Amino acid sequence: MDTADKSFIAEVYSCIVAIEELIKKYKYEDRVMSAMMIGILDIDLSREPQEGDELQLKSVFSYNLQSADELEVIKEIMTSQFEDDDPLDDLLGDLGMHLN
Repeated sequence: MDTADKSFIAEVYSCIVAIEELIKKYKYEDRVMSAMMIGILDIDLSREPQEGDELQLKSVFSYNLQSADELEVIKEIMTSQFEDDDPLDDLLGDLGMHLN
């Protein structure tokens, strides 16, 4: 990982800390569901990848979840959004939640 990669990860981490502080500032710890993972592939761009090369992902993450059920909701929302652009009301409706 070069200097630019380290600077990038450090700045991303600062942004994550700022978001966590914002949640605390508004006392929304019990109202906000969040899960973030940001990573950068540690690869040598000066050569072609070879079979057997290992890729490393340097990452930072944060979450504000109260239960494994909330984690499942977040994962389902992310999967649904990744797969298509259908509204999530059906997915969230079972939990009594709606996106506005």
